[in-house]
Amino acid sequence: MEHHPESSEASVEEHSIPSLPVRIVQVFVSPATLFDALRHRPAWLGAALGLVGLGISLQFLTPVIVPDEILRRTAEDRIEAFMPAGTDPAVLEEQVDAAVSPGIGIIAGTIIATPIFLSLIAGLLLIAFNVIMGGEASFKQLFSAAAHAMYIGTAGGIVSIGLMAIGAEITTLTPGLLLPEMEGFIGSFLNGINIFSVWTCGVLGVAVSRFYPGRSVAAGTTYLLVLYLIFVAVIAALSGLFAGLG
Repeated sequence: MEHHPESSEASVEEHSIPSLPVRIVQVFVSPATLFDALRHRPAWLGAALGLVGLGISLQFLTPVIVPDEILRRTAEDRIEAFMPAGTDPAVLEEQVDAAVSPGIGIIAGTIIATPIFLSLIAGLLLIAFNVIMGGEASFKQLFSAAAHAMYIGTAGGIVSIGLMAIGAEITTLTPGLLLPEMEGFIGSFLNGINIFSVWTCGVLGVAVSRFYPGRSVAAGTTYLLVLYLIFVAVIAALSGLFAGLG
């Protein structure tokens, strides 16, 4: 059989992927180009390890750059939403202390939770577009897409830390910022929708359109967005339930 070295080199070049820093930039500015490359070479290890490293680094960096008073107030608001009314202040204080003092538990939790979360996203896409709709993307392709798309959520975390560092009252970008202040379930629901999470759903919708011929960006985005909004609604409902417990 005749060998064509030029063709082999062209094939390798066609299916090569850029470095991790370039791929992270592509997530934000050119996700279609990124997922076209990941469809042929679903690299995931570097992206997943980068997420773990950034997550741990941000946990330890936050107390350094955010004033302790603001950090504690933010943690207290978050924790208090899921504690029954009338909870002993000492218990709340203990929970806040644990939240603002990174330790071995934070490192272990990030290392364990990151691959589980990425696997969950890949699994949900696999169920919908492979099992139900008969697509042929692999778990590895979907896992690699999730590992890269989650850098958008990490960017959202960095923005929140920056807002806390300058003493901003609002530290999470949500639709609730654009609407009149609301209380109860609706208020909790709107303020629980993180714009960066919605953005992530859209980017993963692009991945669906690249990994599954014939599927649109809207198909993947809508599917993930509905699941995300259900999750936010459950959290808002639980917050209201705990707040009503005496």
